[in-house]
Amino acid sequence: MTRISPRPARHSRTGQHPPTAPVPQAHPSPARKEARRNPLRPSKPALWFLFLFNLAVAVAAGAAGNHLRIHGHTIHGAQIAAGMGVVALGAGAALFLRRGKRA
Repeated sequence: MTRISPRPARHSRTGQHPPTAPVPQAHPSPARKEARRNPLRPSKPALWFLFLFNLAVAVAAGAAGNHLRIHGHTIHGAQIAAGMGVVALGAGAALFLRRGKRA
């Protein structure tokens, strides 16, 4: 199998490649620097939603146990409760660590 490398377009009359100009660097703004430092910093309302929703699902799945059935398949409540509990603990830890700071 032969790989064909892409070639730049040629001028239609001369058959020559057009000259390339250097691309000027953009001035980085302070907002872009801040966004680069904290790319996935969730807001406090999002953390509260993650904490409360996942905690409620973990408690409900743990209480239901193996009595959950979807299309004839048994859903294992302990595994769901463990997974959702881990997410709730992570969101709760983030809320606890950010409690003195403003969102």
